[in-house]
Amino acid sequence: MSGDKLRTGSWTPRWVLAVLGGVALCAYLFASAPPPLPEAGEEELGGDQRIDVDLLLELVAMENAAFRTLYTEEVVGPGIQQGLRYDENWLVKGSQTGPLPAVALRGIAVRLDRSPVDLGLFLGAEYAINRGNRFTGRSLAIFKDLVADQQPRFFYDSEQGLHTAMFPDFAVATPCVSCHSHHAKTPKDDWALGDVMGATTWTYPRGRVTIDELLEVLTELRRAFEETYQSYLDRAVKFDLAPEVGERWPSDGPYLPSADVFMAEQERRASRRTVELLIEAVGQDAPADAED
Repeated sequence: MSGDKLRTGSWTPRWVLAVLGGVALCAYLFASAPPPLPEAGEEELGGDQRIDVDLLLELVAMENAAFRTLYTEEVVGPGIQQGLRYDENWLVKGSQTGPLPAVALRGIAVRLDRSPVDLGLFLGAEYAINRGNRFTGRSLAIFKDLVADQQPRFFYDSEQGLHTAMFPDFAVATPCVSCHSHHAKTPKDDWALGDVMGATTWTYPRGRVTIDELLEVLTELRRAFEETYQSYLDRAVKFDLAPEVGERWPSDGPYLPSADVFMAEQERRASRRTVELLIEAVGQDAPADAED
């Protein structure tokens, strides 16, 4: 994460709050529920102590990337080998398919829209199959710059009054490439692994957020992950050739991990990096003698 991509707020005292912030997030991210936030002298970690929204957007993008990669590489890919099918129209009555990764992301976005937090999510592309997901105007220009150097973009959308971050969405698995290249409505049929296929765009209305806000957003995002995956399981158990849902994964046979098992692995992959990002952001201004 380059320094010019992530802007953090003013913390007082920076080092104490950085340490306490890491402790609070560690306790939250590796436990089932967030504990009460600790105090730092006369000031509470939260309340008026705020960080730049870019950090929040960086964190949710990283969490989402962990979910997408896990679902694509450990569920969809091996699932196809076991005879499971995935389709954009998976919710059509009578369909015995699951959601493609991009379609699952759409489900997450819908759930965030219904949640109490103000986090917005949109998956767009220059060559999107669904015309409603194609970037236009300023967003397209920003996306083309992103494709050129494959680095995220942070900007303020003055028309909508939203702080915005756009992150590259890479083709990380063969199913991504195959589906988009061979789709009947695809505007591009030569995708390759590693290509930037699109970008996840995250929005938030406020430029500064408290730790309390950040924890609430992460809670709702993870809830959206779990509910989206559970909605697939609810249908999968009714398939004619229903996979067994439990502790095993498709790589072992005709199985799907339960929502608890899936989320435990997602959180294992994401949580440590989430803590590292926060500490890196607020700890980089620590005084030179902080370790003495």
